[in-house]
Amino acid sequence: MLINGLIRLALEIMFTPISDEVLLLTQLGIWASKNINPYMAWILAWIAIFIAFLWFYIVGRFFRQVPLIEKWMTKKWLQKAEKLLDRFGVCSIMLAFFIPGVRHPIHYMAGILKFPVNKYLLANLIASSLYTGIWTFIVYKFNQKIGIKLILFWLHQHVFIVLILLTILILGLIFYKVKKNKGK
Repeated sequence: MLINGLIRLALEIMFTPISDEVLLLTQLGIWASKNINPYMAWILAWIAIFIAFLWFYIVGRFFRQVPLIEKWMTKKWLQKAEKLLDRFGVCSIMLAFFIPGVRHPIHYMAGILKFPVNKYLLANLIASSLYTGIWTFIVYKFNQKIGIKLILFWLHQHVFIVLILLTILILGLIFYKVKKNKGK
């Protein structure tokens, strides 16, 4: 059961467009609701995240070898990215874990730009441990105070209300964007 969750989490992060936070929190919530030891959940999540982001780096390294992409690599903006990665290197990779939208591309870029493997592994190891540790702490504290099973039961019982609220929120955001764009 634990290993299946670990593998599923890593594969979902690697191959689905769903937010990493949603995937991680869902898996941690499942483990918390089944009373899995928080340290075990943290270690499993850490392994899954580490493997998933190492995969992004390896994919970047592979695409660096494709002749068509090598021609594309001489672009001016890519050289700027390389300078930034050289300048802020490990810190930029570690910080990217906490910034959605930048999290995946920085790992691909590190692979494409042939960022040193030992530095990348160190940055990935430390940042993935902090990232998963913080989320594991939050999920397990939330489970202690409120109880994830109670929340899941309530959501199941009130699906219609939740869907109505989400629809109102989405329509409100769309209305706001349309109104804002008309003002320009």
